[in-house]
Amino acid sequence: MTEHDPRNQGGPSGPSRRDFLRGSGLAAASAVLTAQATTALEEAQAAEAAEPKVLSGEVKLTLQVNGEAKTCTVEPRSTLLDTLRNRLDVTGPKRVCDRASCGACTAIIDGAPVYSCTTLAVSCQGKTIETLESFDTGESSVAHAFHQNDALMCGYCTPGFVTACKSYLDKNKGKEPTLEEIKRGLDGNICRCGTYIGVFQAALAAAKAMKGA
Repeated sequence: MTEHDPRNQGGPSGPSRRDFLRGSGLAAASAVLTAQATTALEEAQAAEAAEPKVLSGEVKLTLQVNGEAKTCTVEPRSTLLDTLRNRLDVTGPKRVCDRASCGACTAIIDGAPVYSCTTLAVSCQGKTIETLESFDTGESSVAHAFHQNDALMCGYCTPGFVTACKSYLDKNKGKEPTLEEIKRGLDGNICRCGTYIGVFQAALAAAKAMKGA
């Protein structure tokens, strides 16, 4: 006798349990592989989008400098300092060390002080750039406080100090920082003439005047 097999009975035949499980497994595996392939493709596209854009030759830039859109053509390697001074006639930031050590080239980008000598101009598109030329010079200003407290000598570092000081005080508006806080806030700037006492006094005076104003 042969083993009874329902499939040998008359009538319509259907898939066995084994066939059903095999088919389900293949479908599940296919779905997993498809999902993995989709994820891998998305990750590859995201990685490609995140890679730095390669630029060569000359590029046309439009920078928002002191509330005005300024357009120029530069090499992709051009720093913000070179672009401001040589292409846009914005000479407040000074070239001194040219290696992000002294702070004479300080500019404010989106509210934060940066060394413009090591910041690429192409990276500043769409951002707000502020330099010394746009600062207030009234009696409650940082510039006035520097003048009143003899916070300069040769003057090379002064624009950077004024810029860094304004950025720090704007960030802490309404407060009167201590001397130690002022020192930490201006730590990235160097005065070769040693007028630090006047600089710190100017910063304290400006903070007090700005709070009163």
